[in-house]
This record gives sequence, C-alpha cells and structure tokens, in this order.
Amino acid sequence: VELGLRPHLAEYYSRFVPKYPFDMVIGSVHSVHGVDPASEKLFEGKTDAQVYRMTFEESLEDIRHFHDFDVMGHLDYVVRYCREKGKDYSYRAFADEIDTILKELIQYDIALEINTGGYKAGLGVPNPTPDVIRRYRELGGEKITFGADAHKPEHIAFHFADAAAIAQEAGFRYYVR
Repeated sequence: VELGLRPHLAEYYSRFVPKYPFDMVIGSVHSVHGVDPASEKLFEGKTDAQVYRMTFEESLEDIRHFHDFDVMGHLDYVVRYCREKGKDYSYRAFADEIDTILKELIQYDIALEINTGGYKAGLGVPNPTPDVIRRYRELGGEKITFGADAHKPEHIAFHFADAAAIAQEAGFRYYVR
C-alpha cells in the first residue's frame, strides 16, 4: 500500500497499518500545504527552488509525525512538476534539507525508493536523483528498493536496469522488496 503522508493523518495511519498484512508500506508525499505538486497552483507566485524547499520541509514533518512505513517513495517527486523540469534542482542546492530527511529515514530503518517515474517525466534521472541516492548510502542507508509509478502496463519496471546501475554505483549490493 502507498500512503500519502500528511501530519494530520498520522494517528489514522497508526491504527490503519497494523490492521492489514501489507507486504510493503510506502510513505510518499503527494501534497504540499494541501496542494498536489502536479497542480500548477503549488508553483503560483513561487520559484521552483521555493517549492522544493517547502516540499522537503513538509516531507520531514510528515516523517516525524508518522514513520511506521517500510519505504520512502519518490523523495524528490516534486521536481517532475516544476516549471524548469529540474534545471535548478540539485542535491547540493538542498543538501541540508535532504540530509536531514535521509538521516530520519536511516534512523527509522526506512528504505529509499529509486522511482523511475522521473524518466517518464523527461528528467533523464529517477526520483530521487543519483546524487541523493549516493548520499543516502554515504550516510549509512542500507535499504534501497525500486518503483516505477507504472500507471500503464508499458511502464512496469520502466528503466529498472538504469536504476539498478545507479544503485550499484552508489555502493548498494542488494535491494529490498
């Protein structure tokens, strides 16, 4: 199951997750200040960089409120929807925010998903980007998994060979499922 993380849903999720024998629980951020990043409304009157920062702040708050999940889904998913298609996005530009999130994931033993939906969106990289994946490993992250946001049959396992190569280059020798 994939849960859309929101602080106000933490109590509900704390009751919901244990009720069912889920194979895997993915926690993802699909809403920033109540607005879906796929909506242009989130970007109105803001730079892409401001929206990235808002998204990372919200992600951290979400994880701190609820962390009983197995995998963090598509960490920098918001980049898919920005005006410039990630042109001004990099790990370095948001290292403080991203490192804080990655450390929280490691603390709670949460895997990081390499989501190949970024390739579908024309980014040329997965979400999160390879430098974020490397940083997760450098910080001691050991659990990696793969996802594709496959909303169509032709996108099942989309670019998984590329994702596996990125994981190997970052130092991962296995993945979780």
